[in-house]
Amino acid sequence: MKKYFLPSLLIGLVLFTYQFISWAAGNFHGSAQRYTAQQDTIQELLTGLNLEDGRYMIPSVSPDVPQEEAQKQWESYMGKPWMFVTYHGAHEMSMGLNMLRGFLVDWISGLFIIIWLRGLGPLSLGKSILWMLGLGQIGFLYFTYTNHIWYPTFDLMASLLDSIVPFGIIGAINAWFWNKR
Repeated sequence: MKKYFLPSLLIGLVLFTYQFISWAAGNFHGSAQRYTAQQDTIQELLTGLNLEDGRYMIPSVSPDVPQEEAQKQWESYMGKPWMFVTYHGAHEMSMGLNMLRGFLVDWISGLFIIIWLRGLGPLSLGKSILWMLGLGQIGFLYFTYTNHIWYPTFDLMASLLDSIVPFGIIGAINAWFWNKR
């Protein structure tokens, strides 16, 4: 149990610490959560619409519209501005609870990672880092980049770093301490 518990805890700490650096201390994702001086006007307008909590793609076609008409509407949107609006009726956040949940997810991820690494057997430093970089890139390419293809984001390079730096560190720690060749 100790051979999985402590390494998974350390991996969780690496992931959690890097996420803090990436999102807060270093603000690498700042381009995806920019400030606008018109925020009060936008907030008043959206609040007055009595939207349900959710994410809205604007413009979009009503699901009740027949297919032919929907196609015409989509064509009319080409070349015009578009956006996603993520709406929450009330700003409620428990920083402590969110941090705890985030760390638990990182720890569980660490458990899966250490089980996977142990299954690979002894690895050299280079192979351990490459395996972990590969794992990070699978996540990045499958989730982040595929979504970016359809709905471009403004923090793609920060997300790429998120899939390289902590996973490279985990690969190095694995080769040096846990899974030596």
